[in-house]
Amino acid sequence: MDYRHSFASWTAMVLVLFSAFMPACASTREGVSEKEDPKLSALQGEVSELTRENAATKSTIEDIYARLNTLDSKLDLLETRVRELADRPQPILITPTKAQEKAQPSKAAPKVQSPVAGDAPPSTPPPPGPSTVKQTEAPTKTGSAPPPKEPSHGDYDKAYAAYLAHRYDEALPLFKAFVEKYPQHHLADNAQYWVGEIYYDTEDFPTAILAFQEVVTKYGNGNKAPDALLKIGFAYIALDDPENARIFLKRVVKNYPFSEAEAMARAKLKELENL
Repeated sequence: MDYRHSFASWTAMVLVLFSAFMPACASTREGVSEKEDPKLSALQGEVSELTRENAATKSTIEDIYARLNTLDSKLDLLETRVRELADRPQPILITPTKAQEKAQPSKAAPKVQSPVAGDAPPSTPPPPGPSTVKQTEAPTKTGSAPPPKEPSHGDYDKAYAAYLAHRYDEALPLFKAFVEKYPQHHLADNAQYWVGEIYYDTEDFPTAILAFQEVVTKYGNGNKAPDALLKIGFAYIALDDPENARIFLKRVVKNYPFSEAEAMARAKLKELENL
């Protein structure tokens, strides 16, 4: 009987204590919930935002890799095309037509002049005395007939002075007459080169190409041959034909190393890499 009474007493005390403890626990949980829930919600929002940003970043990176792979493929195709063009045995020159002569290029190729010794730059007045231009190597003979007696430089100087003054209508026939009359004169290649320059300056690029080709064909050992090849490349650029331009610029680099024309050809080839 005592045992049951003691047990009942202890049970009553536990229930009383439990009843008193539960409200306190409830108030504690409510306090924690009221204080901690906003912070948890904010952290959860930040985590969600970071997850979305990571997903967007991953998508952007994958897109960049895809574009790089596409660019690599295009670059491989371009390199293959360049090698094929470089292996051509002989490029084909275009023949000027009336449509080409009338057409205006979308952009003009940069003007490049490489006057030989004795040819003053275009910004200076024509030389007062006879020209002292000398060719380092003898021009290639174009015929078996003996060359005429060496004339004075007066005819050439007159034509060149007209060119420097931009009197192209006067200079062009004078240069042509000089080449025709004295084809083996040591200034004949210079005169033929300036014929090409006049056509180039007046934006008749197809005719300029043919005139410069005459310099390369007839006076391949002359000092104007590398400049003529270079200007053929520039003329093709002006005609929006970078493929033929690369062919002639590479010929300058290959055939005339360490020349001024070779340095300019390399620079222009670098510009064409982006086309």
